[in-house]
Amino acid sequence: MTNVSTGKLDCAETAAHYRELVRRNVRDLTEAPGLAILLGSEDPGSVLYRNLLVKDCEDLGIQSHHHVLTNGMQMVKTIARFNQDAKTHGIFIFYPLGYPELKDDEIMDLVDPGKDIEGLHSINIGYLTKFRKRVDMGADRRAMIPCTGRALLKVIKRGFGEDYLSGKTVLIINDSLRIGRPLSAMVANLRATPILCHQHTRKEHLESFVKLADIIVSAVPVSDYRIPTDWIKEGALCVDLSHEGNFDFEALKARGIAHTNTTRNSVGKVTRAMALLNLTYAAGWEQGRHDR
Repeated sequence: MTNVSTGKLDCAETAAHYRELVRRNVRDLTEAPGLAILLGSEDPGSVLYRNLLVKDCEDLGIQSHHHVLTNGMQMVKTIARFNQDAKTHGIFIFYPLGYPELKDDEIMDLVDPGKDIEGLHSINIGYLTKFRKRVDMGADRRAMIPCTGRALLKVIKRGFGEDYLSGKTVLIINDSLRIGRPLSAMVANLRATPILCHQHTRKEHLESFVKLADIIVSAVPVSDYRIPTDWIKEGALCVDLSHEGNFDFEALKARGIAHTNTTRNSVGKVTRAMALLNLTYAAGWEQGRHDR
């Protein structure tokens, strides 16, 4: 598939492009990929996202099954079971889990790295840091790249070209293991300059970073956290991963600043496509000749 720049951040178009790639990969496999989806609670946001992911699987010919696990021991036993299950090719876990007895990063490292379609196991993060796209762990396979970071980079590349990030300054307002830290490595690998902040970064420092940034990625899960639009320079790109709305979207639109939002132009639909693309690789689709 040829990448034709669209000149905008279009999550729906990007998701459709990669969903079609997933569909083609699934058709090439000898059996339908199997996905285990694990939740730690009935949190409404997680349940909604789970339902969307299940619907994607149904549409793309993927076998999925989902489970709600209310404590850490249940989660540990369930992960161990699916690690050994030959029909389960990938495991997707909704974080944060909030188990008092186990940290999220401990749970991440219990998943078989070859089934870790979220790309959060320490082995996969290590290969990401080394910028190695393939790994040899007894069988040559693709490295699992974190799907949220990969999703937003695909949106940017499809909108503005493969080499757009080279030389750019990228401000990331999130230092989590799921988003901010892997994303900073990803943009550095693409010859951009990452600046990593969080919701407690001092206001005067954040203002200077925002004014400097060519791309601003914000994922602060706080309802009243907003980045003043007048800090943002002309021509910058704004990516909202917060689910809460960290930007004033109407103000961005009025200034003609390209941006994603938390509803119709959400990166979340691309993230799901990236997770399922990783699933096809975990299930044995190795050629990757159409991955553009």
